[in-house]
Amino acid sequence: MSAFVAVFLLANTDGRIEHAEAVQGCPAKPVVDISGLQVPKDVCIPDGFGELPIEYFDDFSWKSFIALVWPVQNGQRGIPDPAKTVSDPGPKVFETYKAQFEIFHNDGSVPAPWGVYDSVNPCRTAMQFGEVMLASFSKFADLGQAGFGDLVGPIVAQNRTYVRFSTGFDRIEFDQITQNTLYLRSELDKATNLTFQNGAIDIKSAWIEMAGVPNPDRYYKRTAIVMDPVTGDCSPKTVGLVGLHIVQKTPSRPQWIWSSFEQIDNVPGGPDTSGKFNLHDGTVTAMPISNPFPIDPLILPVPTPFNILRIKPIHASTQSTNAAYRAKLRAVNSVWQFYQLVVTQWPVPENSPANPGSPQFTFPGLGSDQTAFSNTSMETFDQKRISRSCMACHNSTRTKTDFLWALNDHAFPADVPGFLFKNEPLRQLQKLLSEDRPVLKAALPKHNPQKLKIDKQPQ
Repeated sequence: MSAFVAVFLLANTDGRIEHAEAVQGCPAKPVVDISGLQVPKDVCIPDGFGELPIEYFDDFSWKSFIALVWPVQNGQRGIPDPAKTVSDPGPKVFETYKAQFEIFHNDGSVPAPWGVYDSVNPCRTAMQFGEVMLASFSKFADLGQAGFGDLVGPIVAQNRTYVRFSTGFDRIEFDQITQNTLYLRSELDKATNLTFQNGAIDIKSAWIEMAGVPNPDRYYKRTAIVMDPVTGDCSPKTVGLVGLHIVQKTPSRPQWIWSSFEQIDNVPGGPDTSGKFNLHDGTVTAMPISNPFPIDPLILPVPTPFNILRIKPIHASTQSTNAAYRAKLRAVNSVWQFYQLVVTQWPVPENSPANPGSPQFTFPGLGSDQTAFSNTSMETFDQKRISRSCMACHNSTRTKTDFLWALNDHAFPADVPGFLFKNEPLRQLQKLLSEDRPVLKAALPKHNPQKLKIDKQPQ
């Protein structure tokens, strides 16, 4: 990007004014590119652009996604292999980020260096380069969805297995946490004005076991070490990626840019679905008002799954960007053609670090929440109110941990095992959650057998 930066006013869809960054040298229209190995440093909005810049943010999200699912260089955590393409096999960049359990040990011990796979892990086994472990020190923490400061009930896929979750941190974030001993709550509580460096990235991924899943070739699949929630034993299983959150701190957006992707066969209603869904049985059976399954005690054997729907549609501009990137990926026969961006959420105006991440200062935000802002595999019951969006949720820990709930929750000793509201950010979220409960029922769409159209168009 050129050093020349101009500022102009942008009216958001709710009439608010955003000072959007205009950068000389950015293309007038985003260029679809699936050959980029590096995550963009920032969103690039061209000089003079005066509309809602969603296509530029969504392009930023897709370029970030391509870079993070790029095959990793052997033996180099987080480094893409320039000799490969996005379609090539092998462990991916995001899979080699430091796992949450590698940083936040259950005994508070020092994490291993960046390039070393930590011997202190939930499965108590040596990990090889590129391996993924779906397990946690905290009780069921890899099974519960992230709620507003706590863990809430798990999600059951149509093959009657629990959806699994994993969190990872890039080198910038890892170094800052370890160099400042922030993995210890005693040190974290002493920290003031904690701010992560530009380029910090954390990711959250959602996986399902692939046994009995229809159309398995439409999923990115790999072998993972999976912990049995009853015995605590770990064994290799074939799993498929169904969701990916990407959160990156950039120079113009110090409240981070929040991107969320899904596999296109999660739920009905999207383009090019197979007609067989991993979170919906294809009938008109309604989605429940709230999650009927508790996280503790976990229901075993795994119960019959409930249907999940997308309550708000993906923004039309986002759908256009999806179509362009998926067409490029289809042309090279990449499995990533079967994934789609659900939402990019960003802070407005830019370059305003003092602003919170509340809906008045985000897009989607207050008055611009008619389209999707939640991931069906990770935020299933947080799809209706913008006060339950990614940035709104993480805003409650903005001043303590710079929006990073994983740090707030898991610094030793962790808050997570008891699933209790133990500190001020959590109490703020508990209050917000109670305010939202009366409208949850109204959030769900009405289901009519004649009106519900299940897309069964083959890819």
